Amino acid sequence: MNTIHLNRVNLESNNYVLKAGSHSDYWFGISENKVLNYCEKFNDDFNIIIYGSEGEEGDYYLIPFANIKDLLRPESLYSFNARMRWVGDIKSHVLRLRRSKIERNISQYYSLPIDKNGSSLLTSKEALNDFSIENAKREISVRLKQSQFRAQVLKNFGHSCCLSYVQEPSLLVASHIIPWAEKISSRLDPSNGLCFSVLYDKLFDKGYFTVKSDNRIGITKYLDRISSPTRNYLTVIDGLKIKEHIQLFYG
Repeated sequence: MNTIHLNRVNLESNNYVLKAGSHSDYWFGISENKVLNYCEKFNDDFNIIIYGSEGEEGDYYLIPFANIKDLLRPESLYSFNARMRWVGDIKSHVLRLRRSKIERNISQYYSLPIDKNGSSLLTSKEALNDFSIENAKREISVRLKQSQFRAQVLKNFGHSCCLSYVQEPSLLVASHIIPWAEKISSRLDPSNGLCFSVLYDKLFDKGYFTVKSDNRIGITKYLDRISSPTRNYLTVIDGLKIKEHIQLFYG
């Protein structure tokens, strides 16, 4: 579970905590009123904490407000229902505001060890630099292994969705049978992977259907609660047997 998500109530007492939007690369909206409130209480001595996946322990940025204060300019504000916000996103550790051409690399603030109040446990510049280097190495290693996992899973299924036979690479996803967060040993095992189109990957991830031990599809019993178009996508795969030329992981 994400450290920030678990401790959000405590952290918000002296840190501005934001949940990044999941529909794009770390989309966020920083409230002008909240920033002013924290500035009134703490001057510039507080953090803006932006976290992503609730299931990944270190998926967050712990950013000292003073280090991005210069980016939060009045001309970059958006108005939402009479509330003013700075809207932006973070991609490849680069923070961008939608109405500003300025970008800021914030990789050194990713997944910093923190205490329950949101203060960094790394106090020296040397420690921060060492941690940033090691963290970057770990991230590169994980991404490389994930890329290898995807490549092998797609190869196992002939580079097509095992249900719809969609073949466009940009629409294919290497899905995990045993979820990533549940079992570390199976995360990068290609036999724990299924090649789905984007749609079926989402339906599988959200529990609308399962893959049984005999490789057949079982769909949710709550079809009456689902919209007709979604129901149609499910009924056409009910009982379908997926490709059998690899041994799938159920350990």
